[in-house]
Amino acid sequence: MKLRASFIKELLVLLRDIPGLIVLFIMPVAMIIVISMVQDTTIQSLKGSKIDILYIDNDEDILGTSLLEGLKKSELFNIDEDKLSEKDAKQKVAKGDYRIAVLIPEGTTDLIRKQIKPYISSIFNGGSSEQKNEFTKIQIKILSDPTTKNTFRHTIISSLEIYTAKIETQILLKILAENLEQMTGVKPEMNEEPVEAVEFIEEFAFEKKTKITPNSTQHNVPAWTMFAMFFIVIPLAGNMIQERNDGSFFRLMTMPGSYLTVLASKTSVYLLVAFVQFILMLLVGILILPACGLPILKLGSHPLALAFMGLTSGLAAIGYGLLVGTITNTHEQSGVFGSVSVIILAALGGIWYPIYAMPEIMQKISIISPLNWGLNGFYEIFLKDSGFINIIGNSSALIIFFIATIAMSLFIEKAKRLNK
Repeated sequence: MKLRASFIKELLVLLRDIPGLIVLFIMPVAMIIVISMVQDTTIQSLKGSKIDILYIDNDEDILGTSLLEGLKKSELFNIDEDKLSEKDAKQKVAKGDYRIAVLIPEGTTDLIRKQIKPYISSIFNGGSSEQKNEFTKIQIKILSDPTTKNTFRHTIISSLEIYTAKIETQILLKILAENLEQMTGVKPEMNEEPVEAVEFIEEFAFEKKTKITPNSTQHNVPAWTMFAMFFIVIPLAGNMIQERNDGSFFRLMTMPGSYLTVLASKTSVYLLVAFVQFILMLLVGILILPACGLPILKLGSHPLALAFMGLTSGLAAIGYGLLVGTITNTHEQSGVFGSVSVIILAALGGIWYPIYAMPEIMQKISIISPLNWGLNGFYEIFLKDSGFINIIGNSSALIIFFIATIAMSLFIEKAKRLNK
């Protein structure tokens, strides 16, 4: 009787709370669409759009011209050539006219030749290893806008390193050919371009055959589903405080039953909400994101494991919301503590930033976040096409977290009543 009355009351209160429903349903949908599009646009910008580079070639020889040709062949750079001084180039980058300026010093190729010739000669003449290794570093200056992302800077520097290595090899081979011609009188035939002997092919390592291809959608949908579920803490905790303020909580407690019955009714209602959130987020990944030009969400071949993961994640989120609602005494406390703590747990759990890219100490701390357990469980299903066996560890951890938070809520509520 008490459970039924409490359930109906919770459902009616929830349906009347329009701002709370917006937080629970509209906000996460908006977040998943916007963030997925922003991330996908960033990835595509690295592939498709070009970075403006100011290229100043004071060398005007093999290194400078070949490096320019190599950069032009790539799809990453929009190159403007000019004959500016280093000071003027720095001013243009500082003003934001260019993200990067590349300065090739005068006589760079000649310096490489001068250093390589003795090296080659020492090989033919049996010179010492000390002679061979006496090189002066060639310095190519790169001026960067401090607001340029590290990703772009590293992309440019990596490209320059690759091209210069090829050019140095080409110069070395030409000098080697000249030495051979002097010794034998026969001119060796050489290809102008170095042979590309190595090709890198990426494959995803799955334990079994699957048609799933990891993409931005499959990372974002589970991440923001977990975040949305845990934001249940705000309306749930606020609802509990409102009950205490208007006296309905006291009336419920006068009915036969215990505080556990009240928690059970709230859990039932909000678990329904969490599962609707879960289904809604899946539909966003299947229907809305592809309409925005993003990859479609592939659910894998284990729907029951996926549903179970959604239920256990919802239980963990509700347990945390009930604990916050039991601990806090005002709407301000529950709103601030609930939202800030969820954001912290999300950051620790890898929602905002990949755990593997965090410092080692943060990687160890991240294990305490229930959002991390849920996210890893969803990754097993969405990215690895795994079933129940592979998610049992994460789902069990979420269930234990739910039980622990309920037990703590009961203990704290009992302690509060004894102190009154």
